[in-house]
Amino acid sequence: MGRIGALALTLALAGGCKRGELSGAEQSAPLVLEVAPGDLDAEVFVDGNYVGQVKVLQEPETGPLLLAPGIHRIEVRKPGRFPVQVTATVKKDRNGPVVIRAELLEDPS
Repeated sequence: MGRIGALALTLALAGGCKRGELSGAEQSAPLVLEVAPGDLDAEVFVDGNYVGQVKVLQEPETGPLLLAPGIHRIEVRKPGRFPVQVTATVKKDRNGPVVIRAELLEDPS
């Protein structure tokens, strides 16, 4: 299974987030992650489930990740850096993206 196939499987198991087109009354919001260029390899978790690296979620072929309505915990992690955790609420009538600015500060230990 290729990288994109594995990512799609992970997303299917994650629940509450998906890729692809919006269906019917469900209004999903795209997740937009802003990180420093050196942190594009950071790992992203949504509601405790691994969804991929920042750079993969920014590629037109694989991104963006769509968040279903509800409350989501988004975490961005990279070894040697403090993780960033953000709680985001997606409302059913939301029209815009969920933008997360993740400043991954260096862990001095």
